[in-house]
Parts: sequence; structure tokens; C-alpha cells
Amino acid sequence: MYRVIVADDEAEFRDWLKSLLDGSEDFQMVGEASTGSEAVHLIPLLLPDLVIADMYMPEPDGLEVARYVQRHFSSIKAILVSAYEERVYERLAKDEGALAFIPKAKFSLDVLRQALRGAAKP
Repeated sequence: MYRVIVADDEAEFRDWLKSLLDGSEDFQMVGEASTGSEAVHLIPLLLPDLVIADMYMPEPDGLEVARYVQRHFSSIKAILVSAYEERVYERLAKDEGALAFIPKAKFSLDVLRQALRGAAKP
């Protein structure tokens, strides 16, 4: 089972994602943050397997959170999300060490599992 922290400044998205993840057998949401600084604070405390972060949330943004995860916690995977579906976001996410970029409109458990398929399960 993947232990997940969700970091997004939209409470509705966090709530929706929590119900989606907690309704699955593969994921458990163990923490949530509304800013990047909250996420950076929670990561070493909760040591999740996966961080799902909004690419453009405040203080710092998801790109910086992904960079932080890559530099300090190599066993934790980061996936970035955004309400925008620009192709350049996928490249930006990968450049910062994120495993994948998923547009919020296309987010589902199947898409999340597909993104994780290449990574070793914790």
C-alpha cells in the first residue's frame, strides 16, 4: 500500500482525492497540505511513499516540492498535478525529479497506477 501526502491549495481537490485514494486498496492518504511549505514540513515527519502536489500552489510550488523530495528522500515518489494541461508541464515535472505529471481533469486511480507502474512498490 502506498502512503500518500496530497499538497494542493484547492480544498475541494484535496477532499476529492482523499475519498478517491482512501476508497482504494492500493493507497492511503496520510497527510495533506495546502501550501508547499506545509508539504515540506510533513514529508520528513510522515515519510510517505508518494507525494501528489499541485504544480502551481503557493509557497513553494509543486516543482520545488518535487525537487526537495528528489534531493532529500530518494525512496519517495512525487507526482505533479495541475488544472492546466499544457504538454510543457510534463517535461518541467520530469526535469524536477517528479515521476509524472497528471492533469487534474484526467486524474483517476487507473492513471495514477499507470504512472507508478514503472516505479518499484515500497
